[in-house]
Amino acid sequence: MGRLERYGHGGDIVTAAEIFAVNGREWIDFSSNIYPYGPPGTVVERLRECLSEPGWTALTRYPDPESRKLKHQIATFHGIDADQVLVGNGAAELIDLLLSVLGPERVGVIEPAFAEYSAAAKKRKMAVTSLITKWEKKFQPSLEEAIQLINQTGLVFVGIPNNPTGHSLSFSFLEEMAAAAVRSGTWLVMDEAFIDFLPDGENRSFIHQIRRFPTTIVVRSMTKFYALPGLRLGYVVAASSVIRQLKRMQTPWSVNSLAQVAGCTVLDQQVNQAFAQQVHNWLREEKAQLKADLERLTWLEVFPGEANYLLLRIQTKKAFLSASQLQEELGKRGLLIRDCSMYQGLDERYFRIAVKTRSQNQTLISALTEVSACLERKE
Repeated sequence: MGRLERYGHGGDIVTAAEIFAVNGREWIDFSSNIYPYGPPGTVVERLRECLSEPGWTALTRYPDPESRKLKHQIATFHGIDADQVLVGNGAAELIDLLLSVLGPERVGVIEPAFAEYSAAAKKRKMAVTSLITKWEKKFQPSLEEAIQLINQTGLVFVGIPNNPTGHSLSFSFLEEMAAAAVRSGTWLVMDEAFIDFLPDGENRSFIHQIRRFPTTIVVRSMTKFYALPGLRLGYVVAASSVIRQLKRMQTPWSVNSLAQVAGCTVLDQQVNQAFAQQVHNWLREEKAQLKADLERLTWLEVFPGEANYLLLRIQTKKAFLSASQLQEELGKRGLLIRDCSMYQGLDERYFRIAVKTRSQNQTLISALTEVSACLERKE
């Protein structure tokens, strides 16, 4: 694990600035998977309006403790009941809350996966069982393995799409898992933090299957697709009985007023449709170009995931170069990548990058070429 992953996540510009003495504003951050052009313009306008209201009520009054307006807007957006929704301070808070309330003795994780699943479980002294998937098998577990994991544990996390691989299990595969979870009484938590980046993400979401599979829970993030990580915003969709339990244990005023306003704004139908089209067009074009450019670097292998990021593997013939070393060299140039050696099932050859703007992506390609050449000469 590189020095930049001391908190277990990407996007740590402050630590990067401390290590490399590069001003935070000068970084190009490929380690955090955020839409690079920022939130919809209407969000910024609406937040400015809130901050210019007489008395600054968005700051001087307590936020709605139940995020009622946003909760109902989420329900309308997905065509579900509001009592199936709980809004929270980002997906990480909600994952922590789920484990706290549901209290499984053993947690299952399909790996490699978002580090917070295991970290939150271990913080509560819960045992963790990992199902390791491999690059050579396209990070696809067998259905038998997945069902066995469900039968052995009290709660299973699965990313749709997975972070860091970008791989998504098929809808039919997930249905089989959800049915097995009902039979065994196991909670199945589907983390859909990046599903909005898929053009057909709403159709593939399991949000609409909660009534069929009452032990399935969906976690959604509103910070990545809508580029709002500084506000922290996410939500859970689950059976109303589960939502009631979560609500009783959630920290009061978990979601601040500005985050609630931003969430309502991005879910406005007209705003959302235009923004989603913009994001999907960008990702289709820039990801294809970035992937093609990376594949021309013969010392790298690119995994064809579905999300707005790419998992890469350094070929063994470049044994002198590790992801941690590459992170250090790129860091000196103001570029931040995600060293993936800390993920279960991955090693020092793996790293992840987000898809950014065309010019930023080209800057990365140039830097990768330069770093490889410099290190090879030293070898």
